[in-house]
Order: sequence, then C-alpha cells, then structure tokens
Amino acid sequence: MGAGVELQPLSAASPPALLAAVLALRTLPEQERFTIPAAETFTAAAADPDRTPFAVLAGGVPVGYGVLDRTGYLADLLDDPSGAVLLRAFYVDAAHQGRGYGTAAARAARALAAALVPSASLLVLTVNEANPAALAAYARAGFADTGARYLGGAAGPQRVLVAVLPRAA
Repeated sequence: MGAGVELQPLSAASPPALLAAVLALRTLPEQERFTIPAAETFTAAAADPDRTPFAVLAGGVPVGYGVLDRTGYLADLLDDPSGAVLLRAFYVDAAHQGRGYGTAAARAARALAAALVPSASLLVLTVNEANPAALAAYARAGFADTGARYLGGAAGPQRVLVAVLPRAA
C-alpha cells in the first residue's frame, strides 16, 4: 500500500490541469477542522519564497497536498528552528484515504525537504491530538512525538512531531 507515491513541487507555472486537480482535493467532512485545503493555501504558499507547495501523486494522479515551510511557526515549536523545515497543510483526498498514501507521502516529504533545504536536519509538523489516524500515519512514516504541545491551532492542542532528514550520499 502507498507504493508509487511521488511528491511534485508546485508553482503558479505548474500545468493548469495538475493545479486544478490539486485544488479540487478535499478531506472527509470530519477532518476539515484539521487542515486547510489547497484551494485556500496554494496561492500564498506559491508566492512565498520560504514555502514549497507540493502535490502527492500516485500513479501520476494527484491524491494529496502539502506545503514545506522554512519559517512558518517553527520558532513556536523548537528551541532552535534554524535546522528545521515545517510540514503543513498536509492531507490526502477523501477518495484516496486508507491506501497508505499519507504514510508514504510523509516519508517522501523528508527526502523532499532535505533536497530543498540541504542545511536542514529535521522535518517538523503538528498534528491535532483528536486526529488518531494522522498520528498513526506519521508514526509509521518515522516521525517521533517530542512531548511538546502546540496550542496555536483553532481546533485544539496539537502534538509536535519530528523526523530526521536523510543526508545526501
């Protein structure tokens, strides 16, 4: 499950059909409080040089979305945010959930973050404590709970998770 997942960085110059498909992705209604859809985050992320929006592709078909952010709210999460990249606005479309794409994409996000920010050593994210499916997917992808909590989200307390980035050979 989750095999064949690839992350494709996006920009305003990405193929229109790809962008349209990504902007149409949605979570399940009960998950909407945990993330903001690409249709609401892509434009700002694509215009910010510190952020890289990306599509999660399975067999070339968009199944998810996320943003890698070099600044964001990292200073609220880590004592030293200088060596970290934040994974945010990350989700798998409702029609594609339960196939391992979230876990595979979270794992692949580590490699993409390392390629985009060679000086970084950690990928950081927050996940709502009321979202057990996401917590389990991130654990399977190699993320560890730091024990810290982030209280800045509108949907309640979030756990701070980190994963070590791979080093180039």
